[in-house]
Amino acid sequence: MNIVPDHPEHTSDFKDREEHPATVQPHVKPGETVDVQQLAAEPIIRMQSLLVKTDNMQIVHLIIPAGETIPTHEAQGEVILHCLEGRVSFTALKYTHELKAGQLFYFHINEPISIQGIEHASLLVTIITAKLGQSVKLIGN
Repeated sequence: MNIVPDHPEHTSDFKDREEHPATVQPHVKPGETVDVQQLAAEPIIRMQSLLVKTDNMQIVHLIIPAGETIPTHEAQGEVILHCLEGRVSFTALKYTHELKAGQLFYFHINEPISIQGIEHASLLVTIITAKLGQSVKLIGN
C-alpha cells in the first residue's frame, strides 16, 4: 500500500462524516493484505493514508517526521494510536505522553489530541465510532 501526501480524502479531521461518507470506496477491501512499509530513507515528509473506512471504523497510516507537530484536533470516535516505528509525544487526557515503536495508547471519543514527532515515526490510527440505532445493544450496560 503506497502512502500518499495529504489529500482531500486523506485528512486528519474526521469530524464531518457527511463530507467523507461511509460509501467512499475503501483503499483496502475485506480479505486483502496491507503492507505498512517501514519508513523510507530521507527525506521524511508528513503523510497520511486512509487505509480502511467503514460505517464505524477508520484506519489511517500516519508518518510524522521528527520535529513536526500535528495541531490539537478531535476525532469523532474512540481512538487507538499504535506506534509502528520511531517515537512521538502527544498530549491527550490533559497530560503529555510518549509513545515509541511497539506501544499503543487508547483514549475516549472527542478527546483533544496533538502529536509531535520526537524521531521520524510511523503510526496506525484506528478511530472507532459508536453504533447507534434500535437494533444495537450495548454490552455491559
